[in-house]
Amino acid sequence: MEVIRNPRLAGVKEQLKRTKLLLDEAHAVRDYDVAFPKLIAAIYPARAALEIMREAALLGELTLSPREFDRLVDRLVPRYRLIHAIRIRDFHRYGVQGSGRILVEYQLKVPSYGHVEFSMYPDPVNPRPEVRLSDPSGSYKFLLTSDVVVQDERESAAVPYWLLLREYLEQMGLLVSEFEKLLRRPMPRT
Repeated sequence: MEVIRNPRLAGVKEQLKRTKLLLDEAHAVRDYDVAFPKLIAAIYPARAALEIMREAALLGELTLSPREFDRLVDRLVPRYRLIHAIRIRDFHRYGVQGSGRILVEYQLKVPSYGHVEFSMYPDPVNPRPEVRLSDPSGSYKFLLTSDVVVQDERESAAVPYWLLLREYLEQMGLLVSEFEKLLRRPMPRT
């Protein structure tokens, strides 16, 4: 067994191990209604791993500034924002709910006398949200969650939680390797 002396690095690896364990447990269940809470539970340690690394950047424990670290995260883990959004919605807002529920939150910026049309299908697996602005100077943001998928304005299609978490774990592996190199005083392994 590998002993990691840097407690932050050990904490990151522990959180990612928990994420994988919960995701594997969800995969092992045939009934999606039983798997769904495990998928949502996997979001918490997935996000915690990144929060631990960001805290290190904020405290000056990395050779990068917090802003530079955020750019590294953007490059290596591009959908981290979805993990963050799910965690915020689930813990601080409405809870990501099962039983086929779909929730969409949005912000619109439309010029005077402009209009917006929003449409989507009542399908928790493939909701296909679409926003149409009457004026190209307008802008919008949205977050859609169901018990199967998540999507924001940057995604062209809804992303299943299974896929998002698998992809996140793979990409976080790369980020953890970089994080370990960026630590100002990495502790030797024993």
